[in-house]
Amino acid sequence: MKRPETFISVNEAKIKLSKVLSERITLEEELVKIVDSPGRVSSRLVKAPFNRPRVNLSAVDGYAVRSLDTIGSSTFTPVELVIKGVLKPGGDPDEVCVEPGFAIRVHTGAPIPCGANAVVMDEDVKVQGDTILVFKPVAPGANIILKGEDISENSVLVEPGTLIRPAHVTALASIGVNALHVYRKIRTSIIAIGDELVEPGHPLSKGKEYNSSAYIIYTQLVRDGIFQVDYTGIVPDDTEAILDAIKREVSKGSDLIITVGGTGVSETDKIPELLEEYSSPIFRGVRMRPGRMTSASVVLGRPVLSLSGFPVAAWAGYELILRPAIAAWLNISGFERPVVYAYLARRLPNISGYTSIVRVSLAVKNGKYYAEPYMLRGSGVISSLLRTHGYIVVPEDTEGFEEGEEVPVYIYT
Repeated sequence: MKRPETFISVNEAKIKLSKVLSERITLEEELVKIVDSPGRVSSRLVKAPFNRPRVNLSAVDGYAVRSLDTIGSSTFTPVELVIKGVLKPGGDPDEVCVEPGFAIRVHTGAPIPCGANAVVMDEDVKVQGDTILVFKPVAPGANIILKGEDISENSVLVEPGTLIRPAHVTALASIGVNALHVYRKIRTSIIAIGDELVEPGHPLSKGKEYNSSAYIIYTQLVRDGIFQVDYTGIVPDDTEAILDAIKREVSKGSDLIITVGGTGVSETDKIPELLEEYSSPIFRGVRMRPGRMTSASVVLGRPVLSLSGFPVAAWAGYELILRPAIAAWLNISGFERPVVYAYLARRLPNISGYTSIVRVSLAVKNGKYYAEPYMLRGSGVISSLLRTHGYIVVPEDTEGFEEGEEVPVYIYT
């Protein structure tokens, strides 16, 4: 099998794969409890049915007053006000009202009683029996959380395509929502390919290697939350065996099949043969380092993404192609990796025409991030992921970045 004559760009690969995913996979929605929704993708718009808070609340422990009554107060000329009562969180703001010359004791989170328009903090008053001495004037609205200040009625809390985070759950709970419509998870099967592979926990004979690449993809998929992952085990370097494994996963209802290994051009690599004889190719070969033999096809009506058998190259295919393709397909908001901006500790060259994903370690000096590239090559060097904090993407249209240049670093999560 010859090496592909034409490799496509990372962006082209993402677009092509995203299109096929949208054409071949339908994700029905399901209703889940909000506590089970983090990491899932919302399928419906959720608006706030009312203001939060629903009434004005005290932001501090203190006394609800009329701002006008505190004008001119100071340490030397305090204003004396009569304590009329106490209002606790959950109380009725119309139960007792503040009148001129009076104050009502309030706790943090208590509603502001009628007649009051400010709260004097405890540290600015002195209690003398049934009265307080106010030593500091307060402006209208001081120390008050206004009605709707946190969440306003009809404001959008969740849009379709939102990757749900704990903050969303908190906001939904605060308006009484206990369940959320989300897309079902993408049923994904992983097939490891290679005569040389042995599963961890089994004896390792001469010439064999433990299977690790499938595990990095499996754990990435599980961690990202939107996949229902099934690791099917190791399949030998045999085209019919690989095809049978794909048929089995299709019959089980898999939406997406990921093969790991066998993407090269040697006589033992069978993915190219499979793509040529039994599939409709989406692309074969991507201008990226590492992972340029990453390929995709449609087999038996299902999208199949074929990743390199080298761990870092397989990881790169997932990061640069599959994740962005799925984000584009479902229009997911919040699926991006966290980013910090760092200054390069040394020059980072690139082969023009290739997108490179370079692992880097970060250090903080004088309050600034500095990125040290771990290595430019080594698609099988697993330790490069252990010893770094994130990665830099060097676009194909640049020959690299210069020392001291500020670049985005995508953080492992």
